[in-house]
Amino acid sequence: MLLVAKEWKPPGVDKVKTWIDDMRVWPNMMYGDIYNFLVESKAVDGQQMKNFKSLQSFNYFQSGNVGVTSSQTVSRTNEVFVHCNGDGSIVNGWCSCMAGQGHTCSHVGAVLWKIEHAVRNNLTGVACTDENAKWNRGTTRNVEPKPLSNISFKKPKAGEDIMDSDEDNNIPGSRDTPMYTLDREFKEAVNNSNLLPLYSIKGTTASKSFTCKPFTKDIIQEDHGDHTALDSCGKCYNFLNKYISLTPANVQELHMNTKGQSTSSVLWKDARKIRLTASSASKVPIKETTDCSAFIREHLYPKFTGNKFTRYGNEQEPIAKKYLQSEGHNVVDHGMYVSFTENWLSASPDGIINGDTILEVKCPFPIANKWNCLDELIANTKYDVEKNSEGIYVLKKKGSRAYFMQIQLTMFCTGLHKAKIFIWRSPDDNILIDIAFDQEYIQQLVSRLRTFYSNKMLNRIVDEIDNDRLVLSRIFRNFMK
Repeated sequence: MLLVAKEWKPPGVDKVKTWIDDMRVWPNMMYGDIYNFLVESKAVDGQQMKNFKSLQSFNYFQSGNVGVTSSQTVSRTNEVFVHCNGDGSIVNGWCSCMAGQGHTCSHVGAVLWKIEHAVRNNLTGVACTDENAKWNRGTTRNVEPKPLSNISFKKPKAGEDIMDSDEDNNIPGSRDTPMYTLDREFKEAVNNSNLLPLYSIKGTTASKSFTCKPFTKDIIQEDHGDHTALDSCGKCYNFLNKYISLTPANVQELHMNTKGQSTSSVLWKDARKIRLTASSASKVPIKETTDCSAFIREHLYPKFTGNKFTRYGNEQEPIAKKYLQSEGHNVVDHGMYVSFTENWLSASPDGIINGDTILEVKCPFPIANKWNCLDELIANTKYDVEKNSEGIYVLKKKGSRAYFMQIQLTMFCTGLHKAKIFIWRSPDDNILIDIAFDQEYIQQLVSRLRTFYSNKMLNRIVDEIDNDRLVLSRIFRNFMK
């Protein structure tokens, strides 16, 4: 026998003609209503359902699974319908799952718990402030002038509610405030009103609102596509072309305009915020399954403002550079370098030596009773520098501070294939180490970072800007025009 499954629909759903997407009209459902339906209500056999197991559906709601497409579903998601009255009493429930015909499965319960949560947290119903002018009616500031014959001078009695009185009491009615969705509608209304001379006074807020250009959001409101490559999602790709992609001339201009880096450049901060950087790349999760929310949140909204170690480094770095100058090295400060081939990746070197070599300065903070000189520091295997078999200082490829990764990415972004790291403590205690460019290492690293940026990070940046949580400065937006 061949059984053909028909499309599942609950009884009467085909009679529903309208849909209101407004949480304020949700029914006033309470805990007792859910308990009565899942446990106390009667089944088709006239007996109480006593479906205590469905009370565990609260875990579904608490875990955020209501309204979310499951990543583990191999066929289709469950469709849930609930029939209830405005007072919160539940009539029935249906679900497309195997247990849905029993009307009280866990999926139905999860939807009911979501409604109860909204009611309990005052997310439903209409507040007094939702209605125009109701909250401020009756104050002396709202009294309107009227003929004396129409004004009542009667003093209300104690306890009398003048708001419910049939007398006029000079209380103005609710006024309809015009709302304009289009700029041309607003300007047309002003041109046809008696207030046009007010909007013509130059320098006033009214004049500026009438003559300014219409506001347009940076990002077009549209849905995301697949995030498998930089160009796989149309929404993200539009953002990439507008704020990330740079011509070689723009790369050079950004580099020249960001000298001074974080100490003074707003342009440097915004251009860095929407890219992966050589200094932050080591914090990118290596495994695709690792949660990256903490990294992205700290990258976009950094909470770290410095400590004694970073302050010491900022104080000693100029001294170290001055020492290198005295030793015959030509050290020049530079700004941000954006990779010519990977515009989503940037680096800001501490300087360029002799015009062709990256300089990275590190000033480790002395710790009493642990080390007194750099030799003692390096003897501790936790530091990123070690001696090779020939007794020469070299940089560890997998050091705990990821200095090697940072310098390799900096060379990749600048296009320079020579680098030096200068470990500084004093004029009598310092180490200068040469670092060669590792082509194979950088190819694998950039490939992994590109995948992370396109699949995990770019869409988060777009959403943060689209929702006005992340704001790019006017200086940066003007630069990218």
